[in-house]
Formats: sequence, structure tokens, C-alpha cells
Amino acid sequence: MADRIWRVAKKELVQLRRDRKFLRMVIFAPIVQMIVFGYVATLDVKEIPIAVYDQCRSVESREIVDKLTSNGYFLLKGYIFNNEQIDKLLDRDIADAVIVIPPDFSKNLQRGKTAHIQMLVNGVNSNSASIAANYAMNIIMNYSEKILAGKIKNAGASGFAQLVSSRDRVWFNPELKSINYMVPGIIALILMVMLVPMTAMSIVREKETGTIDQLNITPLTPLELIIGKIIPFIIIGFIDIALVTFLGLILFGIVMKGSLLLLYFLSVFFIVGSLMLGILISTISDNMTQAFMGSMFVLIPNMMLSGFIFPISSMPQVVQWLTYLIPMRYFLVIIRSIFLKGSGLFELLPETAGLVIFSLMALVLSAIFVVRKNRSV
Repeated sequence: MADRIWRVAKKELVQLRRDRKFLRMVIFAPIVQMIVFGYVATLDVKEIPIAVYDQCRSVESREIVDKLTSNGYFLLKGYIFNNEQIDKLLDRDIADAVIVIPPDFSKNLQRGKTAHIQMLVNGVNSNSASIAANYAMNIIMNYSEKILAGKIKNAGASGFAQLVSSRDRVWFNPELKSINYMVPGIIALILMVMLVPMTAMSIVREKETGTIDQLNITPLTPLELIIGKIIPFIIIGFIDIALVTFLGLILFGIVMKGSLLLLYFLSVFFIVGSLMLGILISTISDNMTQAFMGSMFVLIPNMMLSGFIFPISSMPQVVQWLTYLIPMRYFLVIIRSIFLKGSGLFELLPETAGLVIFSLMALVLSAIFVVRKNRSV
């Protein structure tokens, strides 16, 4: 059995070595994808363009504007002097937000009253609008706490009154950089994007050239044929992991806290599961176009339902149940935990079990479909 599997794998390796374009794609496509995704797929929002309508024009109003624009979150585009300019700035996307400071802002602060500030946000991009509003709220609250602390100190009540302060401590990603969270996910995405279509179209190509029929008349069992076919692609998967992990560490400064050896070991199950999806697609596809469309049909749900972009906990309950059928869901938890938490095998046993079960089921289904396809022929 092992000898027959090795012969099939050797044949695949020889074909891959002869196909220079394919080899270049295997090496350079993950590099390009990692660079593009790594710089684009970030949830951090910086230098939000804002304008200020300062009706107060006092020392306090200028101070609050300085607080808003001195931390890199907001980029001051300029001052405006009437309400008509607000509509023009937001309609033409010159500014994403406008800060309106009323005329009585300074007087209310000096009298100990609540001083209001209005922030008008462009809500076309709800995510950016929400982040911008939260940034401004935190900055204004910090400014308010400093003013209150100064009033208490001036009143001589520092020995009797004390402000409540909170200190947050973030574990695993102290700087709260989304790139640290996204890059491990991009590695998983690139693996699936490369392996599923590659496997599906490679086998369909053999159908079109007729070489698959020669394999079908040999004593090979469907399981031996499938295992022999996927061995070269497992090697390609390991090469891709090494490439994109190296780029993630070098280009984006990501720190891997866990074991690289553990990552490779657990990646085997994800790679096998992805390849089995490609095998399943190839069994129901008669040409390259069908194989490509079938691959897209598999890749999009994996990207949308795995937690790569949207948290699974925020999805409807029925959709959350469906995510257990998505192999990328398990691997995302594994790779992010290894990178950010330094988790070991014991902590990742549930996700590992999910990947193992999925890979075995996909392997069995692939063998069944291959047998049925051969019988129908």
C-alpha cells in the first residue's frame, strides 16, 4: 500500500516540477497575498479627517481641540464658521466628522456646569463612525476628569474626595493592534485560498487530458489514490506556511509566542481538510471553470463564517451552529492562540479534535465520491 501511494505521489511531484508556471504561482502568490492582505486587512482607524466649528473661541475650546488632534487619531482639516459649511464638508467627504463647540462652552466650565460638545459624524461607514465617536468620547472624558481633579484640588478637598479611576490591562495584545490579530488569520486564509482551488483544478486538468483514466485502471484503491494525490500539496502547504509566517514576522513585526513546531503539526489537519474539499469539488466538476466556481463556493463561507472578519458570537444562533462545519473556524483559533497567547496542545485540544474529525469525514466522503464517479463511468 505504501509503495503504491508513493508512486502516485512521485508522479505528482514530477508533474509539478515540470510545470514552471505552477511552481512560480505556489511561491510568489502567497507572498503577494500576504503583503496585500497584511497592509489592507486592518481594523485600526487613524488620522480621521475632522473640521472644527468653534463658536466659543476661548482658551478652553482651543485646549480641547488640541487634545483631540494631538494623539494621531484625528487629523484637523481646518476650521469652519457657519452651519452651511458642515453639510458641504460631510457631503463631499472632505471631513468624516465635525466638532461643534457652542458659545457658552468656556462659561459653563468656569461655573462648574456641564459643558456640551457636539460631534457630527459621517455614518456611511458605520464601523469608522463608531470608532471615531469612541475615540472622541474617551479623549473628552479624560479632559473632563483632569478639570474635575483640578477643581477638587483647588477647593482643598483632596484629602476628603477622590476620583474613581480605572486601569485597564490587556492580555496577549497589549497595544490592541488589529494587525497582530489579522495576520495569523491571513495565514489561514491564504492556505485555504491556495490549496482548495489548486487541488480541485489540478485533478480536473487530469480529467481533461485523460491521465486520470490511466490511474483508474490500476490496482489503486480510491483511498490510496487520494492520499498519493494530496502528499505533494501537503508539502506545498508547509512551504506556504513557512513563507507567509516569515513575512508576517519580518514585515509586520508580529511576535509568535507559541511553538512553531506545534503550528506545523496542527496545520497538517487543516491542510488535509482543505485538500479534501478540493478533492470533493473535483469529483463533481467536469472542467476547470466548474472547479473554479466550486472552489469559490467553498472559500466564501469559510472566510465569512470562520470568525476571520466577523465575530462568531455576534452571528445568529443558527449561523453559529453552521460554523462548526467550517474547518477554518477551528484553525483560526489554533493559529491565533499560538501566535498571541503561546497556547500549547492541551489548550487547543477541542479545536484540534474538530479539525481531525472534519479531515477524516472529508477523506471518507472523497473516497466514496471517487468510487461512485468511477462506477458511473
